[in-house]
Amino acid sequence: MIFLAIFLSLTLYLFFHFRTVIPGVRGTLFSAAIILLFVGGFSFRGSFAGTLLEAIFTVWLCEAALVFVLWDLFRLGHLAFCRKKFDSKFSLRGHRIAFGLGVLISGVFFLIGVPQNENYQIRGANVAHSSVEKPFTAVFFSDLHVDPLFSKKKLVRFAAELDSIAPDYLLFGGDLADVTDKVLSEMGYDSLFQELTKSAKIAAIGINGNHEAYAERSGSQPENWMRRNGMIVLDDSTACTPLACFTGRTDFQVARSRDVDRLPLLKLLPADTSKPWILLDHQPKGIEPEYSGKLPTLAISGHTHNGQFFPATALIGLFWRLADGFGSLDGVPWIVSSGIDSWGPPVRVGSRTDIWVIHFNPSR
Repeated sequence: MIFLAIFLSLTLYLFFHFRTVIPGVRGTLFSAAIILLFVGGFSFRGSFAGTLLEAIFTVWLCEAALVFVLWDLFRLGHLAFCRKKFDSKFSLRGHRIAFGLGVLISGVFFLIGVPQNENYQIRGANVAHSSVEKPFTAVFFSDLHVDPLFSKKKLVRFAAELDSIAPDYLLFGGDLADVTDKVLSEMGYDSLFQELTKSAKIAAIGINGNHEAYAERSGSQPENWMRRNGMIVLDDSTACTPLACFTGRTDFQVARSRDVDRLPLLKLLPADTSKPWILLDHQPKGIEPEYSGKLPTLAISGHTHNGQFFPATALIGLFWRLADGFGSLDGVPWIVSSGIDSWGPPVRVGSRTDIWVIHFNPSR
C-alpha cells in the first residue's frame, strides 16, 4: 500500500508540473497524455509495446520528479530569501528546462543502464561451518522477471557459466516472470530453464516471490512451470539432501494473496539438524522476532534490486536493513542478491545485476 500511495502521489505531482510546461488548456492536455501513456504501458505490459512504454516512462518520470523537486526547492529558497516569486516568464523557462533535463537524464540512464543490466557480475561468498562435512558449491540467482524486453542471451550465458562451475545446487530466489506460464512456454523458455536446472549435480531448488502473487491472480501457475522444468519448489516447506537441508519460505505477498499465514519457522526446522541448513526467503526481512530455535547456517534473498537505478539506489537503505551483499540479519549470515535482471525498465544505474557462487566448507 505504501508504494501505491507513493506512485499515486508522484503521478499527481508530475501531472501538475507537466501542465505548466505549456500554458493554458494545451498544457493540461499535454500532461494528461503523458500520464495516460504511462498508465497504458502498465495496463498492457504483457505486450512488447506496453512493456517498452512502461520501461521508458518509469525511468523518465522518476528522473523528471527528481529534477522538478530540485526546481521547487530552488523556487522556495528564492521566495524565502528574496520575499518574492519569480516572474511568470522565468518560471515558465525554469519548468521547461526542468522538463528537458528529465528527458536528457533518462536518455543517459538508458545508454548507461541497459548494458549494466545485461552484463551481470559474478559475486562469491565462502561459508565455513561446523555442520559442513564435505565441501559443496551452490549458485544462487534471483529476480529473473522475464518479460517481452528480457534478453535470452543472458540465460544462454548463465547456462554456459553453470556448466563450467558445475555447482552441487542451483538455488532460485523468486520472481520468475512478469508474463504467464503459458507465454513463457510460447516464448521458448522451457528448454532454456531446463538447461539451467540440469546443471546442478544434486538439486535445483527454488521459491516464489512477490511477483508470483501477481501471476497467480492472473491465472498463471509459475510454481508448476518451474517444477515441470526441473526445479524443486519449496513453498513453506523443507527438504534435506545428502549435503544440506533447505527451507523455502512462502513470500509475504503470496501468503496474503492466498489468504493464508506463513508457517512459523519453528515448524520448518529440518528433521536432520546435523547438516547445514540454508534458508531461502525472497524478501530479506529477517527472522520473526518470536523465533527461538536453531538458526540457519545461511539465509539468502533477492527482491530489493539494490534500488535498481538512481535515486532509488540512494534511498533503498531506508527500507531494508540489508539491501545488498553479504551481511547479517537477526544473527543469521544473510546474502541479498541484486537480481540477475530487473523489474520493468532493463536499466541499472548505481546498482549491478548479479549471481552468487557460494562455497560451503567445514570450519577449521
